[in-house]
Order: sequence, then C-alpha cells, then structure tokens
Amino acid sequence: MRGWSAARQRLFAGSVAVIENRSMDPLRSNGIMRRLPLGSVRPMGWLRAQMLRDLDEGFAGRLDELSPHVARDLFAHRLEAAVGQTAWWDAESRGNWLWGYAMLAHLCDAPAHRERVDRLVRTLRSTQDSDGYVGIHAPVARYPSGEVENGELWSQSRALLALLAHHELTGEPASLDAARSAADLTLQQYGDARPHFGRRSTVEDRTGMTHGLCYTDALQWLHEITGDERYRQFAQWFLRDFDSWEVPFPNDDLCAANLADPGRSLRGHAVHTVEHLRALAFASPDATRIDRALRKLLLSTTPSGAVIGDESLHGLPRPDAAYEYCSLTELLFSLGRLAQRLADPALGDWMERLAFNAAQGARQPNGRAIAYLCSDTRVDALASSPDSYSLLTGRHGRFKLSATHDDVACCCNPNATRLLPHYVAAMWFAPCTSPGLVAMSYGPSELQTVVAGCNVTVRQDTAYPFEDEIRFAVSVAAPLRMVLWLRMPAWADAVELDGVTGKEQDRWLVIDRLWQQDLEFKLRIHCPVRVEPYAGGGVAVLRGPLQFVQPIRHRTRTLRPLAVETWHDEELLPLDITDVAAAVPLLDASVPDLGFATRCEPTRESGTPWDRESLRLVRAGLTLVPMGCAPLRRALFLLRD
Repeated sequence: MRGWSAARQRLFAGSVAVIENRSMDPLRSNGIMRRLPLGSVRPMGWLRAQMLRDLDEGFAGRLDELSPHVARDLFAHRLEAAVGQTAWWDAESRGNWLWGYAMLAHLCDAPAHRERVDRLVRTLRSTQDSDGYVGIHAPVARYPSGEVENGELWSQSRALLALLAHHELTGEPASLDAARSAADLTLQQYGDARPHFGRRSTVEDRTGMTHGLCYTDALQWLHEITGDERYRQFAQWFLRDFDSWEVPFPNDDLCAANLADPGRSLRGHAVHTVEHLRALAFASPDATRIDRALRKLLLSTTPSGAVIGDESLHGLPRPDAAYEYCSLTELLFSLGRLAQRLADPALGDWMERLAFNAAQGARQPNGRAIAYLCSDTRVDALASSPDSYSLLTGRHGRFKLSATHDDVACCCNPNATRLLPHYVAAMWFAPCTSPGLVAMSYGPSELQTVVAGCNVTVRQDTAYPFEDEIRFAVSVAAPLRMVLWLRMPAWADAVELDGVTGKEQDRWLVIDRLWQQDLEFKLRIHCPVRVEPYAGGGVAVLRGPLQFVQPIRHRTRTLRPLAVETWHDEELLPLDITDVAAAVPLLDASVPDLGFATRCEPTRESGTPWDRESLRLVRAGLTLVPMGCAPLRRALFLLRD
C-alpha cells in the first residue's frame, strides 16, 4: 500500500514545492494567475467537432425536451415552501444545463444554438424581482428558514453562473447587471448575526445546504469581472462559516477541522468534496490546507483521473471502483480554479487525464447518452447493477446509458454539458506579475487575448492527445515583449522545441522574447508507454495523457423510451462472456514500451476520434485502445515477475 501511495503522489510532486518555496519562480511568486475571460479560448479540430456534435446530435442541445426536470423552470415558477432536499433539484438541473448549453453554443459559434440560448437567458433575466432576487422561492421561503434546508444558495448560484457565462460570451451588460444585483441582495442576508451554517445540522443537509458553499463560484466570477472586494470578503466569511459548523456534518470532508486531521479519510458525497475545492482555491488564505485536500483526494483517484464515489467516497480506487459523472465535471472545474491559484503544472496533467480518459469512457461518442456511474474497468453497463445508494433507496439504474437519468436523478447529464467547456476555458491563463501567457493544458484551439495592451492570437494546430506534436502559431498586433510558459507534462521523458528557443524551468518551457511578427513553432512531446499501479494490485497502461485498455466486444439492449422519439436508455452487455473471463494479460516492464508498438492514423481532420481507434498500442496477441474508444473494457493488467 505504501508503494501505491507514493506512486499516486508523484502526480503532485509540484504542489509541495509551491508551498515550501513560493518564490521559486516568477510564475508562482504571488501564488495566483489571472483567468482569461470565457470565450478567449475557442476549441478547434476534434474538440470543436465533438462539442458541435453534442449540440446537434446529442442531448446537450435538447435536454429540456428530453427531461421534464430540466424543462421545469423553478426560477419562474417559485416554490411556496422550503420542503427539503429534493424540492430544488430541478433548479439545479435547469441551471447547470443552461450554463453548459450557453458555453457550448457560443464557444463553438453555433448560430441556431446561440440564438436559442440567448432567448433562454433573457427568459431567466425576466424572472428577476424588483429587489434583485433571482432564485426558486417565494418571499416567505427565502434564505434561512428554520430547520429545513432549502438549497437556496446552490440554486441561485446555478442561475448566476449561467448569467455570468452569457455576459462574458456575448458582452451583454444586462446579464452581468442581473447577476450582480442578485448577489448584492444575497450578501445583505448573511453575516455573523445571521450565518448560513449556524444552526444544528440535520440529515436533510446532506445535499443542498453544503452544495451552497459553491455560491463562491459566482462570487469569484463577480470579483474577477468587477474588482469589487465585497465578493471576496463574503466568500472568505462564508468559508469560515462553513468551518464553524460542528463536526461531523454531511459533506464535511474539506472543512478545516477534518483537513487538519491526517488520519481522517474522505467519506462524503464525492461531488461535494471535489466541488468544495473551488471554495478553498478562492477563499482560503492557507495554501497548506489546499495541499492537504489534494493529497487526500489522490488516495481516491484512479489512473484515468477520476475521484471514485458511488455516490459517497469509500473504498480504494481499484479498476472496478465506480465514479459519478457529476464528480468528473465538478473536479475538472475545480482543477482549473486550483491551477489558477497554484500555477502548478501537475494540475494540467490531471485535467488532461480526466478529460481524455474517465470523461470520454463514460459517454457515447455521439453525445446521446452517458453513464451516471462508470469505472475504469467496465465489463457491462446494466441498469440492475447495484451501487451504495441503490442499496438504501432501491432505485437502480446509475450504470446504464441514458440521455437523462431522470428516473434516478437528472444531475449528471446537465453537468456533462459543462465538462469540455471547462477544459477549454482552463487551457490558458495569464501571469499576474509580468506580460505573458501560460499554457496549462493542450488541444486544438485558438486563443485571442490582450497582453500589455497588444492583441495576441495563439493557435494550437494539433490532434493532441492522438498525436505528440503541437504546432503553435503566435501573432501579435505590434512588437511585444512577453513570456510564453508551456507546461512540460510529467509523463514526457523529453520535450523538444522546433522554430523557437526556450529554457526548462520547474516543469515549464519558458519562451522569453520580443514577439514582433507572426511566428510558428512546434512542441514535440516524447511519450514512452508506462504503467501506474492500481490499489490492491495490478497496473494501468498509459501513454501520454491517454490510458489504454483492452476492449471487450459488446452488444446493446434497449430499455425505456424517452420523451423524444428514437431516444431511449440502453444497457451494454459483453458479446461473448469468454472475453470477460479471459486471463488478465501479463506485461514485461523490463522491455522498452512494455513491448508495444504505437500505431497511429491521421486524425487532424477527423471530428470523431473516439468513434475509431486512431491510436493503438500493439504487440503480439494484444491490442490496446484509448479508454474512450472502448465502451466495455479491461483496464487492469499484471506485470511479469
């Protein structure tokens, strides 16, 4: 077990350096980078094609037609009473979907979807009361209301994030004005004399009350746009209020008392735990607390980048341990915010693993369905498979594939629309201390921004992670002295620049020069095939950010129909049970690349790299493919003694 823990913690070797020596390099000197406005980075290549396909063919563009829970507009039709944790679920579903739909439509520049999103956002704005209130409750039920948790701040935050995303993507001041007046009203409702977490916790608080800590998402965004320090100050008070709640309470994993206890394992709802990282990233002055949270999370993280939890955090991250799609999205968003705070390249490594492995392996390539719960090894995807919640509630169905999962809870599908936009948005940052740009993660994209008053465009022409070369094209409107920081992936045994010179510094390639004309250069990343251990024995096979698995032939079985014709839930079953029962392959770590040869087909023009196995690892009698290309698969392998 000790060896496995050490191997997992190698991913975050950089975090220790950030805490122990915060002046080790100029990028980390003040501990934070500046987020670029949403829309500064636009997807290209396969990333844009997948996002467009999700809009046009998948559930992302029509989830309100498919699910009555997303169609129900609680922001317009308010609740007259706060009646517990399930009453506000539909607001969460609609708010997260509208937020994700807005990002997809505008980042991909899809005209029909843009127009529809704009209408939906205008409808949301029209629900605002004259005092600024945007939310789901009639006046009698708003804000603290006795011993009943009402999901007030969580629901509000989902609406405000949709408004703020729309503002940055379109420039419409009305969306910012609506979000700001709503937040200003909420700030008036709380304080030392009227805390949010001040009463005795109850079993009902396991969801909305502690989800409410992520009201800090909206506060951070408002602070970045307006510079108003009231939003940061309230976020800091809100985190202290959370910490003051008497432990234990539901979803208390990242409260100060529990993080200070190195012997306490994580045990809350995994989605809450990973999303609360963002509150620490913005509101906690203590970087050591953040490091403790990350170290604990690594003990529950699989090689695919997922934090396990079905839905609570328990057990070890074995290859068959389940993880929730909501957790994948919330974790990716949190990692981007932590990258902004810590400027740690290891966070870019984690974002790529998560986006290119666990997230792709739990969805259909055409975007028509996801698995609510999935795992690295998946030998079937059956509605009858039990999970820790179904044993209590009797409600099964989390492992099947569905466009809604509204027979269980319509939360994962709305959140799935946010995942790739969050990845795209966190690809680039700007250092706060000097003119420059920071490439935290890679993929086909175009950045348009302003550095020191100069318009700058940086294009990544690549099929990464399906190829190892990234072709950069940098264009500046006038001569500009700036530093380009390119992340050096932890899994690279070497990196090579062609067309420009740079120096290696703390896992960054630093290009410091006067940019005065269009310049093209290449970054080549040399990626050996490697293994990483699973808890309990066996290893995963990886090359670059991709995890490779042994595919299991499968067939589908149609389940219940959905509200739109031709849409239905389905199960995946192995085509031949002998594929599942086959012996686990043995690998020889003493042979270079484990004896595998890499087979690559051109993918630069392909919009569907997950539909076909464009990159494979091949050796005699064994072919491995990326996790996202294998609906059923074996992720565990054994090493020959």
